[in-house]
Amino acid sequence: MMKSFFAAISLALLAACQSTPRLEEDAVHVRLATVVDRHEFTAVERKQAQAGRSRDSGVGGGFSVGGGTGGGFGGMMMGMGGMMGSRHDRRDEPPQVARGANRYTVQPPGSNERIEVMSYGQYKVGDCVKVLAGHPTAYPRFFELKPGEHCE
Repeated sequence: MMKSFFAAISLALLAACQSTPRLEEDAVHVRLATVVDRHEFTAVERKQAQAGRSRDSGVGGGFSVGGGTGGGFGGMMMGMGGMMGSRHDRRDEPPQVARGANRYTVQPPGSNERIEVMSYGQYKVGDCVKVLAGHPTAYPRFFELKPGEHCE
Protein backbone atom coordinates (compact mmCIF):
# COMPACT_ATOMS: atom_id res chain seq x y z
CA MET A 1 0.00 0.00 0.00
CA MET A 2 2.82 2.38 0.84
CA LYS A 3 4.48 1.76 -2.54
CA SER A 4 1.32 2.60 -4.42
CA PHE A 5 0.91 5.80 -2.36
CA PHE A 6 4.44 6.94 -3.22
CA ALA A 7 3.94 5.97 -6.87
CA ALA A 8 0.74 8.04 -7.05
CA ILE A 9 2.43 11.06 -5.44
CA SER A 10 5.42 10.73 -7.79
CA LEU A 11 3.15 10.62 -10.85
CA ALA A 12 1.21 13.66 -9.65
CA LEU A 13 4.43 15.63 -9.13
CA LEU A 14 5.76 14.57 -12.52
CA ALA A 15 2.54 15.67 -14.22
CA ALA A 16 2.67 19.04 -12.42
CA CYS A 17 6.26 19.60 -13.53
CA GLN A 18 5.46 18.69 -17.13
CA SER A 19 2.57 21.15 -17.32
CA THR A 20 4.54 24.12 -15.98
CA PRO A 21 4.93 26.70 -18.77
CA ARG A 22 8.41 27.96 -19.66
CA LEU A 23 9.34 31.38 -18.28
CA GLU A 24 9.55 33.02 -21.72
CA GLU A 25 5.93 32.02 -22.37
CA ASP A 26 4.63 33.74 -19.19
CA ALA A 27 2.28 36.38 -20.64
CA VAL A 28 1.96 38.17 -17.28
CA HIS A 29 5.66 38.77 -16.63
CA VAL A 30 7.26 38.76 -20.10
CA ARG A 31 6.98 41.92 -22.17
CA LEU A 32 8.61 43.61 -25.10
CA ALA A 33 10.67 46.67 -24.21
CA THR A 34 13.18 49.10 -25.68
CA VAL A 35 16.68 49.50 -24.26
CA VAL A 36 16.94 53.10 -23.00
CA ASP A 37 20.29 52.87 -21.16
CA ARG A 38 23.30 50.58 -21.02
CA HIS A 39 25.82 50.68 -18.20
CA GLU A 40 29.03 48.83 -18.94
CA PHE A 41 31.01 48.33 -15.75
CA THR A 42 34.68 49.37 -15.64
CA ALA A 43 37.52 46.96 -14.95
CA VAL A 44 37.87 48.49 -11.47
CA GLU A 45 34.18 47.90 -10.71
CA ARG A 46 34.47 44.30 -11.92
CA LYS A 47 37.54 43.69 -9.73
CA GLN A 48 35.70 45.16 -6.72
CA ALA A 49 32.73 42.89 -7.43
CA GLN A 50 35.05 39.88 -7.65
CA ALA A 51 36.70 40.77 -4.35
CA GLY A 52 33.31 41.17 -2.69
CA ARG A 53 31.98 37.79 -3.82
CA SER A 54 31.95 34.98 -1.32
CA ARG A 55 34.14 32.13 -2.39
CA ASP A 56 32.36 28.89 -3.21
CA SER A 57 34.16 25.95 -1.65
CA GLY A 58 32.23 23.45 -3.72
CA VAL A 59 32.02 20.95 -0.87
CA GLY A 60 29.00 20.10 1.21
CA GLY A 61 28.15 17.50 3.79
CA GLY A 62 25.35 16.36 5.99
CA PHE A 63 24.41 13.93 8.72
CA SER A 64 20.93 12.80 9.68
CA VAL A 65 19.47 10.39 12.22
CA GLY A 66 15.87 9.25 12.11
CA GLY A 67 13.73 7.16 14.37
CA GLY A 68 10.16 5.98 14.43
CA THR A 69 7.59 4.89 16.93
CA GLY A 70 6.57 1.30 17.30
CA GLY A 71 9.92 -0.02 16.13
CA GLY A 72 8.85 0.31 12.50
CA PHE A 73 11.47 2.74 11.25
CA GLY A 74 14.90 3.88 12.22
CA GLY A 75 17.99 4.83 10.36
CA MET A 76 21.01 6.98 9.91
CA MET A 77 22.33 8.74 6.83
CA MET A 78 25.58 10.52 6.03
CA GLY A 79 26.42 12.31 2.83
CA MET A 80 29.07 14.44 1.25
CA GLY A 81 29.28 16.07 -2.12
CA GLY A 82 31.75 18.12 -4.07
CA MET A 83 32.42 19.61 -7.47
CA MET A 84 34.93 18.41 -9.97
CA GLY A 85 36.85 21.31 -11.45
CA SER A 86 36.22 24.97 -10.75
CA ARG A 87 32.91 25.41 -12.54
CA HIS A 88 29.45 24.41 -11.44
CA ASP A 89 25.97 24.86 -12.85
CA ARG A 90 25.05 28.57 -12.75
CA ARG A 91 22.05 28.55 -15.10
CA ASP A 92 19.72 29.69 -12.33
CA GLU A 93 22.12 32.29 -10.95
CA PRO A 94 21.59 35.93 -11.96
CA PRO A 95 24.32 37.42 -14.18
CA GLN A 96 27.22 38.79 -12.13
CA VAL A 97 29.22 42.01 -12.65
CA ALA A 98 32.38 40.08 -11.74
CA ARG A 99 31.75 37.69 -14.64
CA GLY A 100 31.14 40.37 -17.29
CA ALA A 101 27.45 41.28 -16.99
CA ASN A 102 26.25 44.77 -17.91
CA ARG A 103 23.21 46.63 -16.54
CA TYR A 104 20.48 47.57 -19.00
CA THR A 105 17.50 49.82 -18.38
CA VAL A 106 14.52 49.00 -20.58
CA GLN A 107 11.10 50.57 -21.02
CA PRO A 108 7.96 48.84 -22.35
CA PRO A 109 6.26 50.75 -25.20
CA GLY A 110 3.57 53.19 -24.05
CA SER A 111 4.73 52.99 -20.42
CA ASN A 112 6.77 55.13 -18.04
CA GLU A 113 7.98 52.00 -16.23
CA ARG A 114 11.74 51.43 -16.21
CA ILE A 115 13.12 47.93 -15.66
CA GLU A 116 16.75 47.20 -14.79
CA VAL A 117 18.20 43.93 -16.02
CA MET A 118 21.68 42.45 -15.60
CA SER A 119 22.73 40.53 -18.69
CA TYR A 120 25.75 39.09 -20.49
CA GLY A 121 24.04 39.95 -23.81
CA GLN A 122 25.28 42.76 -26.02
CA TYR A 123 22.43 45.21 -26.59
CA LYS A 124 22.55 48.88 -27.50
CA VAL A 125 20.22 51.78 -26.80
CA GLY A 126 17.16 51.51 -29.06
CA ASP A 127 17.20 47.70 -29.35
CA CYS A 128 13.91 45.88 -28.87
CA VAL A 129 14.15 43.10 -26.26
CA LYS A 130 11.87 40.55 -24.62
CA VAL A 131 12.18 40.93 -20.84
CA LEU A 132 10.98 38.91 -17.85
CA ALA A 133 10.28 41.27 -14.94
CA GLY A 134 8.30 41.13 -11.72
CA HIS A 135 8.24 37.33 -11.56
CA PRO A 136 7.87 36.12 -7.95
CA THR A 137 10.57 33.42 -8.22
CA ALA A 138 12.86 34.42 -11.11
CA TYR A 139 15.34 37.26 -11.58
CA PRO A 140 14.80 39.79 -14.43
CA ARG A 141 16.28 38.50 -17.70
CA PHE A 142 16.10 38.78 -21.46
CA PHE A 143 14.81 36.18 -23.93
CA GLU A 144 15.34 35.90 -27.67
CA LEU A 145 12.72 37.62 -29.79
CA LYS A 146 10.59 35.29 -31.90
CA PRO A 147 10.20 36.02 -35.61
CA GLY A 148 7.70 38.83 -36.06
CA GLU A 149 8.09 40.24 -32.53
CA HIS A 150 9.08 43.90 -32.44
CA CYS A 151 8.56 47.02 -30.34
CA GLU A 152 6.27 49.72 -31.66
